[in-house]
Amino acid sequence: MANKKVYFGMLVMVLLLVMTLTGCGSTQSSFQSGSGGETVIVLREGSDFDNVFREIVFILNRNGFEAEMVQSDVGYIRTRWINTWNDRGITVDRYRVRVIIQFNPARTQLILNAEAEQYLNPLFGSGRWVRGYDSRAVETLRNDINVIIGQ
Repeated sequence: MANKKVYFGMLVMVLLLVMTLTGCGSTQSSFQSGSGGETVIVLREGSDFDNVFREIVFILNRNGFEAEMVQSDVGYIRTRWINTWNDRGITVDRYRVRVIIQFNPARTQLILNAEAEQYLNPLFGSGRWVRGYDSRAVETLRNDINVIIGQ
């Protein structure tokens, strides 16, 4: 009986260690570390920039992103960090995403970037944010933008 208790206790400790090392399943499968999340979208020829800009803000809002900095005169939009961009739509304190959109000077194309940060907490010492991008956010927003205003 005592051996079963020791075995069960060790099993629980191993499972807790594995869950801690893997982040308890909170690691986002769409997170990609490093740079490379930028994508270029060519706008339809003859598009009115003001309408395009409003459509972009609408698309971002529809996908849960709230504009934090909007500079239409230079063609720049940055959203707030959100912690709910995941498959379940729940708040995850250790993962956040924001979107940055920049138009080229001719206003014929835009660059879309979905920055992401994932908080890694090692067993010993303080944690740190790892920067990267969210591939699912890039893909979703690129598709939505292309359907409405892309070529």
